[in-house]
Amino acid sequence: MSAVPVIEMSIVILSYDRVHLLQRTLTHCLRPDVAPGLSFEIIVVDNHPQELARGLVESTAGATSTPISYLADARRNVSIVRNLGIKAARGRYVAFIDDDEAPEPGWLSELFACLERTGADAAFGPKHPLFEARQPPDWDPQGWMYTLDFQLPPDTPIHLFGRLRKKGKGLGSGNAAFRVSTCLAAPEPFSVAFGDGNGEDTHLLFRLALERRRFVWCPTARVVEFIETDRTKFSYMLTRMKRGSQHYAASRIATSRAPTLTRIRVSLLGLAQWVVHAGLFVGGADWLNPEHVKNRIGMAKGLGKLTWRAPIGFIDEKAA
Repeated sequence: MSAVPVIEMSIVILSYDRVHLLQRTLTHCLRPDVAPGLSFEIIVVDNHPQELARGLVESTAGATSTPISYLADARRNVSIVRNLGIKAARGRYVAFIDDDEAPEPGWLSELFACLERTGADAAFGPKHPLFEARQPPDWDPQGWMYTLDFQLPPDTPIHLFGRLRKKGKGLGSGNAAFRVSTCLAAPEPFSVAFGDGNGEDTHLLFRLALERRRFVWCPTARVVEFIETDRTKFSYMLTRMKRGSQHYAASRIATSRAPTLTRIRVSLLGLAQWVVHAGLFVGGADWLNPEHVKNRIGMAKGLGKLTWRAPIGFIDEKAA
């Protein structure tokens, strides 16, 4: 009987209705630029009730020697499908990448080398946008709101509650790799209670940070995120910023050892944020210039912290 091959890395990709982009993700994950000896598998978990990705994934699996698995669960909850992918994973590490992202050459090898070199529990890499319209929106000419890049040296420790949050950028599970034994060993690593609106990764990272898990930055593990035109509308970004702030507040409170005190602090922070940016918005006559968006975004973030109890849900996006 032949031995079962050892898998070092499991790539978990979630898919809902972006099959046209999923093909790009799979193609880039299968490029032959992985370091020699690094064995990996790909697990696609389809969250669409009609299993839109099945045909693509099965045909791709039949054309490559890389192990590719297809799983499906119609329940609209990101935590359920993430946990399903983790349960099926055979690797010592699980790397998450979204179906609208494509890794650059060497992506998986860089994440693996970073985790092996540092002994960290999780590693995170930068995400840069590729706009369907070929250029950023007028209100964000540098594409900063669609970019996640802390521009830190390799292996720099990441402190979740430190200066990175003050920069206005928060980590997520997209373009991240986790050590299974220390981060994903629980029966449900991602809380189902936080899976109905994409807040599950914020909750997990806060919990892991409080458990003193070590996070590091891996600048050489880059992915490119395809930004469809509907997502460049400023109304979309305002909703996204408000929801992100709701996730932040709810996750901080849920994982806190002193939830009442944390609830008060978060509420006061949200109120101060809204009042300050509302004052600057009015005083600077920002309503006269649609391209002045900083204070509008600040008000949305403040409002999110004040309304963290409200149902969040998913942002409606154009179905493809």
